[in-house]
Amino acid sequence: MAEIDIDILEQDSNSYYQLKGEISELITNRRLMLALNRMGAVNNKEKILIPYISTNEISVFQNLQQTLQKFQISSSLSEEVVVKVESYHREDELFDEFSKKASLIRNDQFKDHPELVEDFKNFKNVLKKELSRTLYPLQLLSSFHMAFAQNACNFAVPGAGKTSIVYGAYAFLKSLPENDPRKVDKLLVIGPLSSFAPWEKEYRSCFNREVKSVRLSGNAELSRERKEEMLYSSNPAELTLIFHGGVSSLQQEILDFLRSKKVMVVVDEAHRIKNPDGVWGRSAVEISREAISRIILTGTPVPNGYEDLYNLYQFIYPFKFKNILGFHYANLCELTRNSSPESDRVKRFTENISPFFIRIKKDDLKLPNVEEHVLSVQMNSGQREIYDFIESRYIASFKENSGGTVKDVLNRAKLIRLRQASTNPSLLARPLKDALLDSPEFGESDPNIAFTHDSDQFIDDSEFFDKICNYSEFETPQKFIEVKNIVEKDIIAKGGKTLIWTIFIQNAKELQQYLEEQGISSKLLIGETIQSERELIIEAFNDPTNKEFSVAIANPFAVAESISLHKGCHNAIYLERDYNCSNFIQSKDRIHRVGLEEDQLTSYYYVISTNSIDHVIDSRLRQKVERMEAIIDEDIPLFSRIDDNDETDLIKALMKDYAKRT
Repeated sequence: MAEIDIDILEQDSNSYYQLKGEISELITNRRLMLALNRMGAVNNKEKILIPYISTNEISVFQNLQQTLQKFQISSSLSEEVVVKVESYHREDELFDEFSKKASLIRNDQFKDHPELVEDFKNFKNVLKKELSRTLYPLQLLSSFHMAFAQNACNFAVPGAGKTSIVYGAYAFLKSLPENDPRKVDKLLVIGPLSSFAPWEKEYRSCFNREVKSVRLSGNAELSRERKEEMLYSSNPAELTLIFHGGVSSLQQEILDFLRSKKVMVVVDEAHRIKNPDGVWGRSAVEISREAISRIILTGTPVPNGYEDLYNLYQFIYPFKFKNILGFHYANLCELTRNSSPESDRVKRFTENISPFFIRIKKDDLKLPNVEEHVLSVQMNSGQREIYDFIESRYIASFKENSGGTVKDVLNRAKLIRLRQASTNPSLLARPLKDALLDSPEFGESDPNIAFTHDSDQFIDDSEFFDKICNYSEFETPQKFIEVKNIVEKDIIAKGGKTLIWTIFIQNAKELQQYLEEQGISSKLLIGETIQSERELIIEAFNDPTNKEFSVAIANPFAVAESISLHKGCHNAIYLERDYNCSNFIQSKDRIHRVGLEEDQLTSYYYVISTNSIDHVIDSRLRQKVERMEAIIDEDIPLFSRIDDNDETDLIKALMKDYAKRT
């Protein structure tokens, strides 16, 4: 039986486990060498080198030992390897104890543990001194958990105050002595551009002072000198804000910054980095290795499946994440496909990750009441004629292609055209691309659809083509009139403000023009509204004392994340809705979130054209919302259990509704 020595070799900035001694037996064993080659073995006939990096040095060693034992090869370890292995085992034991404590805090079960009770007392004292805002109990517990764990995920639902929770943890870690390894003094936030202003504003609200901040979009036009000035100045910003998509282009600068400072790194709306093979996800994980504290924030941790957690946990624990998860990526994909949320495997997975995440559910927020108004309006004669003409053509085509679904691009286009006709027929004269500039539903990323009139296959009648093109000259959409009446009588007359949601960009512009003609001033929050202007609009709209305008018209694809509008607005009007339940719920959360007075009533108005696709969408959407809200209240909400983009059932419901009406 061969016996070899295992040592460590550092060479040309690379690290290897070095196999020396009687290696001839290894080299002549084809099956053994095949196994070692899979580990990247380098063979020079005198020794075999197995490469490793800091993140996998123990797992590579364990794999190496198991392989040698399988082929009955005995080995002796150098002192350096022994020290490394013993250190790992000690760290693992300490980590297990640490995990148990984190779990106790997460579940609010630490009252019988004096050291944790004392830690919580100290934490509250720091926040009382440092924060000008008082966190409510569940926020306080979440913030304490985050500060204790240092590396944690917060999966609180939108509107739960995740930013304040982070600032609480940051305030505590910043207060620690300089020689404490947990000490931080800088905060780097990776998030969408729309999150930049809220992070700055919330800092002001939490600490009652302005923060020196710097924003980086990753724009290629930003010169290296400017980047260095931002990241390495003698008086660097306390708060650095970086766009998700800019991390890869700024990766080296960020790494240098993290190595020179004590930084907490936060990924906001972290579901955007869930793909381990994506550029954004890889870059975020790479920089995480140099952070003192790593925080993940997202209200939708597993929109597609349990595998979405893989990269998030790789970010918070880049050195130990496989041990924490207990599953590899492929295992998680299989878990999503074949296991119910109640299965033993899912429960084991949840137990593995639970010490390092905390979730505030919608029901935990105890938000004040809402009221919903469904307002049916009769189409004017011109709109009715156009809608009926188009719908009859589409229903006939759906019947002819009974096996077709909305995975068929043309069917999706037809459903969008019906929604346009039910709201404002003048939209039909424009290509779909113009109507949906902010929407991911269609776009340049989908090469299978041509955005031309010909692709719609219904304007083949010159009489109706003329009616559509000239519609705005002889008729105002009845929905516009209904919206104006709501705004005047129910909102402005009572001194309130309202947010109007519309899917279609041209609708936003035409509605703004119509309201202006009626003496009602409004602002647009759509994709083409530049970021600086958007922030000014939001700030003014969110200020109850600012009466410059009382109406904001928004597109859900442009104002979907990181925006809070609840301080100045308590009403939302939906000119039309699509069938995406996630977008709908998220849009409602913009004005119904933590921070409202207990008696504040939030009102939603859904404007629906009678005898149209609107009623079908309203009915089906309500069913989806009920199912999704039940999922939202789970610890790990698996939203893929609702196919939010499959409108096949909508086509069937529309055909059934049409048959009843006609």
